Amino acid sequence: MTSANFHGGNHGAQIGYNYGSVTAEFRAHNNEDIDRICLQKLRCPDSLAVKTHLKETKDRLRRESFEWVLQDPQYRSWRNGNDVCLLWIKGGAGKGKTMMSIGLIEALSQEQDKTAVVTYFFCQNANNELNTLESVIKGLILRLVSQRGELKESLRSRWDPKNDRFSKDVSSWRALWDILWEMLDRCDCLRVYVMVDALDECQDSGITDFLRLIIRNGLDQPTKIKWLLTSRPLEAAERTLLAGHEQMQVSLELNSDYISQSVQTYISYKVNELNLRNRYGEALGRKLKTELFAKAEGTFLWVSLVCKRLEDIRADKALATIQDLPPGLHLFYDRILNQLREGQPDDVHNYMRLLKAMMLVYRPLKIEEVPSVTGLSSGDDTIKLLVNHCASFVRIQGNNIEFVHQSARDYLAGENGLAILDSYGRFEHYNIVLGCLSHLSEQLKVNLLDLPRPDTTKEFAKSLISERHNILLSSLDYATTFWVQHLQKVPLRAIAQSRSIDEGPVGSFLQNKLLEWLECFSLLDRFPKAVDSIKALQDMAKASI
Repeated sequence: MTSANFHGGNHGAQIGYNYGSVTAEFRAHNNEDIDRICLQKLRCPDSLAVKTHLKETKDRLRRESFEWVLQDPQYRSWRNGNDVCLLWIKGGAGKGKTMMSIGLIEALSQEQDKTAVVTYFFCQNANNELNTLESVIKGLILRLVSQRGELKESLRSRWDPKNDRFSKDVSSWRALWDILWEMLDRCDCLRVYVMVDALDECQDSGITDFLRLIIRNGLDQPTKIKWLLTSRPLEAAERTLLAGHEQMQVSLELNSDYISQSVQTYISYKVNELNLRNRYGEALGRKLKTELFAKAEGTFLWVSLVCKRLEDIRADKALATIQDLPPGLHLFYDRILNQLREGQPDDVHNYMRLLKAMMLVYRPLKIEEVPSVTGLSSGDDTIKLLVNHCASFVRIQGNNIEFVHQSARDYLAGENGLAILDSYGRFEHYNIVLGCLSHLSEQLKVNLLDLPRPDTTKEFAKSLISERHNILLSSLDYATTFWVQHLQKVPLRAIAQSRSIDEGPVGSFLQNKLLEWLECFSLLDRFPKAVDSIKALQDMAKASI
């Protein structure tokens, strides 16, 4: 089982949750079993897996890019002092905050002993399993209990083994906060470092209240519990944080000299790497480094995107390519999107369809899921070629397609990007619903994997599932799990006009494929999601009436 798979499922599921189905056979009353069931029921995102994934998707972590922070007076006061409970690292898009967070997490983890522990979370706007306060707190809880097993008592004490459920509410972020704070308070370490990266990507209306709780509770134990947050400039943080001497800020913009030095080091690394491939020679290599540094404006991401484009550019065209590209991420994205529009009409339509779909989906797509969501031609090679043409916005990592950076998604969601995408045909949530239902209707059947007995156990079933079956399940994953969530985004008036719930495409699907759909949930090890989906459909049906 790799870190990129869900615990409890092995069908190439997206990084995020760590859970498995809980059935009667696992019900037990000893502490070890109850602890395991509590975590399975809580469905915590695995921050360690996310950190590993981020390191794989970005360039090799270089200590020079964040080492200056270790010597920063504000950081040292937070790290070593007894009065500062919170440090906020603030900087614009592409300034290297996430890689800095990874570096600081690993630096603190290397230094820690039995007297300290590090827990952390990485918010990701494009993944709805990683962009809520509920997810943040669950992820912090999982990292804590994985290092300090005795803290599982805070979950166990809330579990009702007789009824196989939590005896107290754990569904809201505020209820989860009480559990987290109880764990932090009970932890017998002298220091607990709590780090949340990219807080601005958390799509939750409770951010301000969350920050107030951090400060209010943090003031009680500033020596023991140390919070570190990173984000782009965030209005809620500006209003709430830095109100007293117990909180400090490191602004990347105010440390532009350090950032410039780090970017210069990064440019040298990237050009030297490209030189092995494109054979620039010493003189051209120096010119490329100079031109990149002059236009980078202290932004790692700009350098990364430009160097990605240089991979397939001949050496004699490399300098002119850099000179032709504008500085700044927004202008860069403008140029690239307009260049995409210059292709063949059918190709351009496909580029725009893919990008618009990526903006609407609830998590990064696997390559084999793209046809069911977008309606584009199937075939892995076709999809890969399509993604490669849009490489400044999206990329393939492993088997997943994801945005190269949150700033790329933000640009496409902006006025200019959205106008260009929509000019090639509107593509909305309802289009995804229809595509998913069409794909499921075509593929689903009774006993989808041709298992020999209806009471086949999960363990025995796994031994029978072939590679072909795994590919089939993987292609059905997104459509099965998320079409109802897309339907929830469709205005009720549009649902009523299309008779979607009772007589339209949705009604037809439910009448003909309901049991097969539920079976697919079970095979994907996602049956709790099936319950949520059925309830959502019931609520929408009542509302439409």
